[in-house]
Amino acid sequence: MAPPLLSALGWEFLREPPASTLFILLLSAAVNLAVGVANRMVTDIEEYRRWMIESSRLRREMMEAVRRGDQRRVARLQKRQQRMMAEQSKMTMERMKLTLFFFIPLILIWNLLIKFFGKAPIAYMPFKAPWVGETLNITVWYILCSLATNVVISRALGLTFEIEAGEEVVQKT
Repeated sequence: MAPPLLSALGWEFLREPPASTLFILLLSAAVNLAVGVANRMVTDIEEYRRWMIESSRLRREMMEAVRRGDQRRVARLQKRQQRMMAEQSKMTMERMKLTLFFFIPLILIWNLLIKFFGKAPIAYMPFKAPWVGETLNITVWYILCSLATNVVISRALGLTFEIEAGEEVVQKT
């Protein structure tokens, strides 16, 4: 049974594909966009990029030192790695706070969606997928949409990037 508010608004057409398929896709994109914009606002992207490059370089140096058997260098790099992990946990904590901020409203919205759609098929696969089958309920379809839209939105907002093999860290002055 659909929540009375949604039924009263005449949203019953959203219960059937393709309207349900597109609605959940757009909803997951909107949620990912909101979280992405908030992340962009609280994250110092240049600092994050510098950290990622430095972390990548540290891993390469560590592998090289281990390969050569240079225990003194390995010990120095491990100390540097511990400092970097402390910095990483600060950045991670900021992002987790933001996730918690969005989590409660999302749970409320999710409860409404589950009541509205129930176990009805939201989307159909063009083939029989392992563990999923040919018909997708709201949970499976939302997860697939969320994963797909998150990649695109994160790239568009500059929250993810590629690190070139020879890329160096530029120090802030």
